[in-house]
Amino acid sequence: MIRVNFTQHLLEKSAEQGRHITIDDVAKESGISRITLMRIKKDPTRGTNTDIIDKLCTYFDCSPGDLLIHEIG
Repeated sequence: MIRVNFTQHLLEKSAEQGRHITIDDVAKESGISRITLMRIKKDPTRGTNTDIIDKLCTYFDCSPGDLLIHEIG
């Protein structure tokens, strides 16, 4: 199963910037809808497309391998 490690990246970016970053902040800056971000946060194993992964990687300044986690079982 592939899981999007969204919440961890959100917490890390908040710590780096010294402020609480909200879903609305990410939506405004990434161009990803708030609904899509909430869906990813609520169910990180639910499928998403490569355009969303690309935008999240750009926002968090990471690679897909940093954002996606492969879980066995």
